[in-house]
Formats: sequence, C-alpha cells, structure tokens
Amino acid sequence: MGCSIKGKDNGPLIIDGKNSGLINNHAYSLNDCLELEDPFNKGQSIRLLRLRNPWGKSEWLGAWSANSEEMKKYHSVVQNYINLLPPDEQFDMEADDGMFLIHYDDWKDNFSTLFLNIDFPEKWTGVRFSSKWTKSNSGGLPQANE
Repeated sequence: MGCSIKGKDNGPLIIDGKNSGLINNHAYSLNDCLELEDPFNKGQSIRLLRLRNPWGKSEWLGAWSANSEEMKKYHSVVQNYINLLPPDEQFDMEADDGMFLIHYDDWKDNFSTLFLNIDFPEKWTGVRFSSKWTKSNSGGLPQANE
C-alpha cells in the first residue's frame, strides 16, 4: 500500500506556515495500520499509521513524530509495539531514516491518494478506477437495511 499528497507544486507541504516534513506529489509506503490501547485514557485507543518515505529522509514533523510531545508521553507504548514486530520490520523511532508514525486523523487530513496493489497471477487482467464508487467498479452499491 502507498499514499501521496496531491499538491499544486512539488516540494514541502506547508501547514499553518510551517514545514510539515511531508512532500507534495511524492509517494510514501504505508507499512502498517495500528491501534494502540491508551494507558492514560482507559477504554480509548490511538490509531496510527506507519509510513516510510522511500528517500529515507524528510519525515512527518507533527503529532506522533519522533520528537513530539505525544511520542515522549507514549514512548513505552510505541516501543512495545515495535518490539512485537518481526525483526526485519522493527525500527528506531529516533532514526532519521524515512520511517515515521502519523495519527490517522492527520493522515486523512493531509494525504489525498491511497494506492492498493495485489500481486495477481500473470494470467489475470486488471482494471484501474479512480475516485468513484459505482456499480460498474464495485460489484454494487451498499444496500440500505431492509
């Protein structure tokens, strides 16, 4: 899976006059969707996405970034998540390697495109659809409960 931010110009995404660390018109890999239990707010969860800039630099600088207040407060919770990952997926939160966490709300507010790919057998064919959910590309529209 991957995602990108459609922007007028290439270059940094500026939010409220500040560099967000994200880049317009640039693809990011979406490596994981996670929901962590919030130890400070029992019964609540924290929805985060783990993204990677394939350039290996220029990471998200907002909430849940490496030096954010959220990361400082929830460091042990995030580290426990990392420790449970397979060894080849574990990462260092503080490393400037392009890997970062972003809250789902920030992701959906800033990213405009989501790419999904399934590696089908060569004898299969595929069709590409963009921006619409219709009967012809979805196998039908959702039905109201009757």
